[in-house]
Amino acid sequence: MKVYAIIPLLGLIFALNGCSTDGTAENSDKLNGTWSLINVSGGFAGVDEDFEKGRIIWKFDAGEGTLAVSNNYGSNDNYYGLPIGTYTYSLLEVEGQYYLQLNDKEVGEVVVARSKFLLDQNSTTSGSGADGFLLVLVR
Repeated sequence: MKVYAIIPLLGLIFALNGCSTDGTAENSDKLNGTWSLINVSGGFAGVDEDFEKGRIIWKFDAGEGTLAVSNNYGSNDNYYGLPIGTYTYSLLEVEGQYYLQLNDKEVGEVVVARSKFLLDQNSTTSGSGADGFLLVLVR
């Protein structure tokens, strides 16, 4: 009878030991690579702009800790998320949520699910806002 009580306990111990405590590296790897900005929505004016995949590129290099943004869209009439350029980036983990920092300035909450990356500028470590943007990027 005691053996049956030990089996679930051992299972729990093995499950807990298998969990990673280095969540920042795991999420940083998820950002690593090339992403296409396909939608920007929100802001004070209620923007909702779709972009053709491959026209606005965000390339994360986790090894170097850099983000290179290129824009082949051609027009400056729309909001594209970030100006063309190279930024240093890092991820900040707070209570299981991740926040993108560019050049040591917090930009918003990061959610990565398979081949989709959401950057919510309304969600920051200091609270929530109402006039930020939600950016959607895909691989």
